[in-house]
Amino acid sequence: MESRKKPNMETRPHRLMFVAGENSGDLHGSRLIAELRHREPEIECFGFGGDRMAAQGMRLDENLAQKLPIMGATQVIRNYGKIRNLLQRAYAMLATERPDAVVLIDYPGFNLRVATEAKRLGIPVIYFISPQIWAWHHSRIEIIKKTVALMLVILPFEESLYRDAGVPSRYVGHPLLDDSEEAPTKTEARVALGISQEARVIGLIPGSREGEIIRHLPLMLQSATLLLKRFPDAHFLVPTASTISPELINKYIGRYPGLPITITSERPKTARAAMDFAICKSGTSTLELALADVPMVIIYYVSSVTYWFARTVVRIPWVGLVNIIANDTVAPELLQDAAQPEPLSKEVIRIMESPRRLEQMHDGYAQIRAKLGKPGASRRAAEAVLELLSAQ
Repeated sequence: MESRKKPNMETRPHRLMFVAGENSGDLHGSRLIAELRHREPEIECFGFGGDRMAAQGMRLDENLAQKLPIMGATQVIRNYGKIRNLLQRAYAMLATERPDAVVLIDYPGFNLRVATEAKRLGIPVIYFISPQIWAWHHSRIEIIKKTVALMLVILPFEESLYRDAGVPSRYVGHPLLDDSEEAPTKTEARVALGISQEARVIGLIPGSREGEIIRHLPLMLQSATLLLKRFPDAHFLVPTASTISPELINKYIGRYPGLPITITSERPKTARAAMDFAICKSGTSTLELALADVPMVIIYYVSSVTYWFARTVVRIPWVGLVNIIANDTVAPELLQDAAQPEPLSKEVIRIMESPRRLEQMHDGYAQIRAKLGKPGASRRAAEAVLELLSAQ
């Protein structure tokens, strides 16, 4: 039977500082905070995150998910001053607030610096959703060994990787499986979105960062015009993230007045349920589509500097999370110069018109779901956090 921690007059509630960047970090952080507060209702959470974490009762000192959703070396250089100022604020908070521990969620370029400062101040570091050292930047393991008291990993093979390197770690499962909200049927989703039941719905998922929208959405829209010629019944669906202004999306979509397209801020499960296919940027969203059984082509485009740097340090042949987990090419990837409207549209057509390739992709998705195990990652992570706090 599950037990809740009951603070008494002799003990004060635990105090945790969180640092989460990006939309996905905000989502996973919010679920972790909800589980922590379920077990210790008086726990005090504060720090950097996003609106979802604030909605679960965290004191939001900086909306890092919206303020600094950056990717790649070029954007780091451009935002150096902003990053430095936010790091200085995080360091100051550690020193003045003296939390019982700091919980860092993904976002390693920023968070490993916070970890180093926390370690210097004697504050335990808990890392939830580990840096992907198995893919690139393996040198980060040295910083992690010196600073992290507990690594909570979400992929099955990560636990032994970190333990073999001398980092205390625990596999908790993938937090995307914790979304208990029931998905609508395809019919229900299309009614909610005002899309015809007969349409061939193709999702365009450019990302949750401004830079990703600028790089990916024009490519996707150009490909959509080519796809419409092949599939006159096509209807395109663009889900929007809270981190992106509607004006930015409309700026690009407004250039294609003849394109049948719906922009939606409906809950993501509704958008995914309506889709027959998707063109998706690399990232967590590829796994969300796989879990929803939506066939896809993965794209990604970054600056030349970032791409060159990535080519020198990346240790695996894929960038799409579905392919990394499967250790195989379940969904095709078109990256950098290969990500052009004509080859992209041709790849989409080849898959959509091939029952064999669609079946292979669905089979690959089933294997991925089996690898990820059961729901409960946020619960298990919360239990691990409270165990560490109780042991101090």
